[in-house]
Amino acid sequence: MNKTFREKIIAYFMNVAKRHKFLKYPFIAALAVTLVFYHLGRHFMTNGKRYASMIFVGIFFVGSCSFSFAVFAERTGFTSVQETYSAIVGTSDISLAAVTPVALETEVLLEDREIESEYETGDVSQIEVYTLDDILPYHDHENAHDGDEQNVVETQNAASAEERSFDAADWRLVLINKQHPISQDYEFKLGKMFIETKNILLDDRIIDDLLLMMQAAKKDGLSLVIRSPYRTFDRQESNFNKKIRLYMKQGLSYMEAYKVTSQVVTVPGCSEHEVGLALDITSETYLDLTQGFADTKEGQWLADHSYEYGFILRYPEEKEYITSIVYEPWHFRYVGREAASAMKEENLCLEEFWDKYL
Repeated sequence: MNKTFREKIIAYFMNVAKRHKFLKYPFIAALAVTLVFYHLGRHFMTNGKRYASMIFVGIFFVGSCSFSFAVFAERTGFTSVQETYSAIVGTSDISLAAVTPVALETEVLLEDREIESEYETGDVSQIEVYTLDDILPYHDHENAHDGDEQNVVETQNAASAEERSFDAADWRLVLINKQHPISQDYEFKLGKMFIETKNILLDDRIIDDLLLMMQAAKKDGLSLVIRSPYRTFDRQESNFNKKIRLYMKQGLSYMEAYKVTSQVVTVPGCSEHEVGLALDITSETYLDLTQGFADTKEGQWLADHSYEYGFILRYPEEKEYITSIVYEPWHFRYVGREAASAMKEENLCLEEFWDKYL
């Protein structure tokens, strides 16, 4: 009867140990180590398909799940975006996301998480909002908007589609999303839109065009309301974590809640609110940040006219597969009038604009 490999190994070590008693214990130890590796090898050989499947699933998870974009402060267990990324948007090639947003009830798709009670009770009466009448009496740029709006038309028609040229280093066109976090060396100056009780902070260079747009809407009998202007990184992180907790209360696991949240609230360090170029706009009669705002007169006016003042609807409908953010008819981003006109005319989101022009 033929001996197995295991039996041959044991017999060999035992014979050597008997002939050389002083090597008895070293050879017994060597035998034990050899048998351990022998059994491990046999285990992996008989279970190779199982381990290969586990490795494949792990690679697929890391490559496809939005959790791979995790960005939090160190105290939450992840590395902060400032330490994780060093990409400079101006020299980066865009990478279009392929994440299809999860279908959610529109009543919970709130981008502005200014107050904790809004999460828990849905009470929008406590949300801080700012109208044109609140701002102008205290605004030091008011005189800049007393003239006519001829410059708006001249600017938007300054170049035809064939003549347009754009600079990737233009601050107005900076691309900020999950794949292009805010660069550490990005610099901007916050300007104040004065009101009686609080200062609204935005990039100082967009305030004049914003007020001009609000005044134009008022002339058409509409009242736009500013919500959620500039946010700090810490505020964005707090908003993101609140939304995760909200979904976890609804029964989702942490990883599921993170994935859904990243499609509704921008990952900290990757939000345009953090550089003062984006803000949420609704109306005095419709304060909810839900997709129903698109059907209001103010929502329709903004969709039709915001580009004339350099603003774009940042997360448009049917572009979710590119932006990785659900349709938000209230979220507007400043890009300058010429770029906004191009995007409006060609039905481009900012990622597509970069892909075509920059």
